Amino acid sequence: MEKKRKKRTLRNPNGFGGVVFLGKNRRRPYGARITTGYNYETGSGKYRYLGYYETRMEAVKALVDYNLRPYNLEGRNKTFEEVYALASVKAFKNASPQKVASYTAAFKACSALHGMKISRIKTAELQDVIDNAEARSKSSLNNIKIIFHVVFKYAVQNDYIEKDYSQYVDIDDVSASRTKSIFTDNEIGVLWENKDSLYCRLTLILIYTGFRISELLSVKLENVNLGEGYIQHGLKTKNGKNRVVPIHHRIMPFVERFYNASVMSGEGDVSSRYLITDGGKPLKYSVVKKNFESMLKELGIGEHTMHECRHTTASLLARYNGKDVYIKKILGHSAQDLTKDVYTHAELADLKNTIELIP
Repeated sequence: MEKKRKKRTLRNPNGFGGVVFLGKNRRRPYGARITTGYNYETGSGKYRYLGYYETRMEAVKALVDYNLRPYNLEGRNKTFEEVYALASVKAFKNASPQKVASYTAAFKACSALHGMKISRIKTAELQDVIDNAEARSKSSLNNIKIIFHVVFKYAVQNDYIEKDYSQYVDIDDVSASRTKSIFTDNEIGVLWENKDSLYCRLTLILIYTGFRISELLSVKLENVNLGEGYIQHGLKTKNGKNRVVPIHHRIMPFVERFYNASVMSGEGDVSSRYLITDGGKPLKYSVVKKNFESMLKELGIGEHTMHECRHTTASLLARYNGKDVYIKKILGHSAQDLTKDVYTHAELADLKNTIELIP
């Protein structure tokens, strides 16, 4: 009887890279890697990982895509702010002082993007900056779009990314769009009635903390102190970075639920995992935005942006007579009375008392 021949797996061409299985206990156990050199002392290759994937086919696709259109691995991990620092030197070299001042203000208006990897920013993230810009004039919005173009043009030219998403951003009629509005008491009540919904819980966390959505999605477990009842995190301004935001007692169960789910996800160092996940995966801004809008429509709640959750926080704290200095501290605004980076227990208590004013 003829023996059945063992099926052989075709080897990849030299220099193509490969896919490795990293262990069944990882959520994304397949790694796609390329060879960057050879260690003659150990007799082994030197590798750089393109990424980690749930299935072997996803890893193979990533490897094939890289070989078809190689990109700059280090550049791919640069943030929007880092790419801007590189791109603006040449782009604005001959600009007048007035123009430079305008572009600097436009760059500051993109603060939600500053800490994001350029490879993770798509049209939705760019458009949201335009839609939620404080300055609504056509010229101000156009300057923001110029910043997008400068950053993405540089990133494409240097193989950080493949596609220039700035070309899809729309500023037409944005300056004439509706004014910002806060969530009403009735709308907040509807959110509480539907708190079993993931996106209702997320919205309530935003309203009861004052976090920007970009800040909330970037909170890691190491930033959360459940015992003391606060999150120390923040982006954008000097006063907003790593600020202490107390956790209101009504949303504490939501925060604990997200925290425990992330701990149980079982991948990597616990402290470096993100707080807000779904099925162990960090939520992407574009996904949250889409589901936030769908949730409002399904519940019959008026039209809102996610940034209006933050406006709602400020409005509620002012309505219930919170002290201005503590409101500013929670929201990350400049407060001359409190400029220290270290918080005493008394100050933490004052911050907690302030946030608890929201019913």
